[in-house]
Amino acid sequence: MNLMNPDPGTLFWTALTFILLMLVLKKIAWGPILQTLEERERRIKEALEKAEAAQKESEQAMEKQREILEAARKEAQEIIAKSRKTAETTKEEIIEKARAEANMLLERSKKEIALEREKAIEEIKKQAVELSIMMASKLIGKSLTKDDHLDLIEESLEKIAEVQ
Repeated sequence: MNLMNPDPGTLFWTALTFILLMLVLKKIAWGPILQTLEERERRIKEALEKAEAAQKESEQAMEKQREILEAARKEAQEIIAKSRKTAETTKEEIIEKARAEANMLLERSKKEIALEREKAIEEIKKQAVELSIMMASKLIGKSLTKDDHLDLIEESLEKIAEVQ
């Protein structure tokens, strides 16, 4: 038997055996194999669809997380801005109150100084009058009457007013 030229009988029987084997396999094994492959393909498709759905759900959750985080940032910035504004307002109120109190104390001090000045001037006038009376009494050598005192006081006050 030559391998380059096969025997037609062997070739026929080999082909017939192959065809019969294929028919038997198609009847017995091909259906279950195809069914298993189709089932596997269906499961893979379902798994891919579930994975895509899970990915979309995850992306949506991430987007929602980003939105929540952004809203929290904005709220925090608003709270900080309000706090700064409140602090600035409070600071200005405190400064204004301190200025008002300082001005009030300054005015009160000015009034007290003016009052004390007036008292001092009155005291000086009294002492000047008493001194004038004493000097006049010594110069004249006698006691002055009440009218004389009043005349001297008026005269001294006029001179003091002229000097000022």
